[in-house]
Amino acid sequence: MRFGALVLVLLLSAGLAIPLGFGAEWGEEFAERGPSSKLLTTSDMLGERISGGAAYRLGAEFKEREFEGFILPTVTDAAKPMGPLINIPYRSPTAKFSRNIMLTYDIGNRPYQNEPHVAVNPNNPDHIVVVSHDFDVSCAVSYVSFDGGETWRGPGMPSPGPEDTFCSDPVVDFGRDGTVYYTLLSIGARPLRIGRLLYETEVASVTVSVSKDGGLSWSSPLIASRGRVVPQVDRASVSFLDKPWMDVGPDKNDPAKDAIYVTYTEFRIIYPFLDFYPFVGEPTIEVSIKLVKSTDGGLTWTSPVAVSPVFSGLAGDEDARLVQGSHVHVAEDGTVYVAYYDSLDDGPFKGLFTPMVTVSRDGGRTWSKPSPVIPGGTWEQPFFLTPTYFRSWSSMFPVLKTNPANSNEAYIVFGAVGANPGDLSDIYFSKSVDGGATWSKPKRINDDLTQRNQFFPTMAVSPNGTIHIMWGDMRDDPDNYRYHIYYTRSTDGGTTFMENSRVTDYPSNPAYGIPQFVGDYWGIAATNTDVYMVWTDSRAGFRGAPNQDIGFARQRPVKSPSIFTSPPQGPAGQVITIIGDGFAPRQREVFIEFDGVVVSSFATDSVGRFTATIYIPVSGEGAHLIRAIDVLGNVAEATYYTSFGFNNINDQLRAARDEVIKSVEEKLSTLTPSIEVDKLADAVAERLKPQLSQTSSSPILDIVLGLAIVALAAALVSLAISARRERKA
Repeated sequence: MRFGALVLVLLLSAGLAIPLGFGAEWGEEFAERGPSSKLLTTSDMLGERISGGAAYRLGAEFKEREFEGFILPTVTDAAKPMGPLINIPYRSPTAKFSRNIMLTYDIGNRPYQNEPHVAVNPNNPDHIVVVSHDFDVSCAVSYVSFDGGETWRGPGMPSPGPEDTFCSDPVVDFGRDGTVYYTLLSIGARPLRIGRLLYETEVASVTVSVSKDGGLSWSSPLIASRGRVVPQVDRASVSFLDKPWMDVGPDKNDPAKDAIYVTYTEFRIIYPFLDFYPFVGEPTIEVSIKLVKSTDGGLTWTSPVAVSPVFSGLAGDEDARLVQGSHVHVAEDGTVYVAYYDSLDDGPFKGLFTPMVTVSRDGGRTWSKPSPVIPGGTWEQPFFLTPTYFRSWSSMFPVLKTNPANSNEAYIVFGAVGANPGDLSDIYFSKSVDGGATWSKPKRINDDLTQRNQFFPTMAVSPNGTIHIMWGDMRDDPDNYRYHIYYTRSTDGGTTFMENSRVTDYPSNPAYGIPQFVGDYWGIAATNTDVYMVWTDSRAGFRGAPNQDIGFARQRPVKSPSIFTSPPQGPAGQVITIIGDGFAPRQREVFIEFDGVVVSSFATDSVGRFTATIYIPVSGEGAHLIRAIDVLGNVAEATYYTSFGFNNINDQLRAARDEVIKSVEEKLSTLTPSIEVDKLADAVAERLKPQLSQTSSSPILDIVLGLAIVALAAALVSLAISARRERKA
């Protein structure tokens, strides 16, 4: 795909280098036909340089073409399970974190959510908002919890811009007054005229939506920075904005007021042309990190300011320098930091890179010269971490935070190649104590002894200064394929970190979601008493029926699932009611087991509850285990005590047999030839019937006991006839 732009240019140059007159006719005819998205696509030009969210949303929305081999699993694929009929993951709980909750809801036939981000209300530590991609909708989604993540409401759905068709790259943050801000890429098609030839190309803008009700609803999108198609006399240019990030904090110029800062990558593609010859030279791509600011809640925005140098290269140049993956952070005193990836002069996806940091101390008007975290660079992670197929270019997304008590003390985490030969990916931490001017030697954070993959690090800092870091980790899989979420923290400013802890209670197999894309980042937020983590989770998927959810965990325990049976005891064969609570919400299937055998299944409601009725199988007297297990592995147990079952029937029949024998012996001792056999049978049956019938009111047992009486009476008749024959003999 990296050669695609060059090949496209050469083909078009050859095909369109035609006589002037014919070119004019062709151009006019083309213009009359109208634009076509198949002819000139921004994503083809930029290839792997753009973020995964934008790339794969383009690949999914414009279904007539693939992007980097990406094909979204279709409805047909997902509708034909090839795996087990009941696919229940076995959960292995962790000591330090809650059970995992899948908070997203599959609202259509494309059950794929990824690239989550999370924010917590600074005024209410139990108020959390999570945002993510959702391939079932044209834009992204949001979910809200007001109880610290135990239950969730959603999905909320912000809108793309009025000229656009879909969204990507969701990020969320709270203002100090509890207002919630949601930034996105808003992507749509625009006509692109090169000379007299008309094309269509994708353009991305950055929007911000606002919620005044805690994230339950969103305003119409406000344009923070607009992507454009700009025609000129001798060239046309397309401005494609990518990978936005947002932070809200005190305005340096007015600390009582919140300022919203949004950074993004701007790709400017320049197509030169001469009269009717549109491609007289290869297109040029300019790339830089830019920033915009709002101090009125997103209503108005400053003009974009470049916070990195502008680098330029030909479209087909694989070694052209790239800056990407910006992360903006507002310190407690209003100082603004921006970290970003710099590929250095050997180009992206290989060789050396370094995170760069630039700082503004005047509210974003001026910026320091970018400082390298690693002077001279270090080896960057590959685009794909073999043997997986998803893009895991973690070097591209450094994350920066500061000490709440000291705005000059900054921390950064990023992914890079490990120090040991063969180790493609580790997580590193570095610290600055001089406001980002210089940085400590990077420290390896993952403490495993393997050479397996670690990726997607992210970080939060509690108000009390505790540093929290989470990432994806394949250390537990000998095949280096399935991943867990791991976590560590530091309470001494990053000097030491606690032993790594596993967060997830079941691993994710990326092949059981969208194999090529699990997002470009995940999210973490922290208070003084808890930490909230979100990630892409595929435990609900299996071969032939892929699925991606957004997983959530916190440090405090989450209420365990429970079931209540009514009545809790009784005879076998009756119908009972089971009430469940705390299971996976939103139409997740729950299987009911009786003594290890699945007897029924039911769906949960929006908060994870269900009410089920089941028929208790005929079984022995005593306690029997009833289990409810949902498709995500949540389990609850209860006991049903069978007061009358098969063993009781057996005991009663044995007692009845003994009674029959005794009765027959008594009757035979006084039997005369004139006695009527049927009267004898009736007499014995009448004697037994009250004893047997008082044992149960169950209809099925009444039938069984009735048959027992008939059988006993028949046996009595047989015995009586035999006895009479013996006397006659």
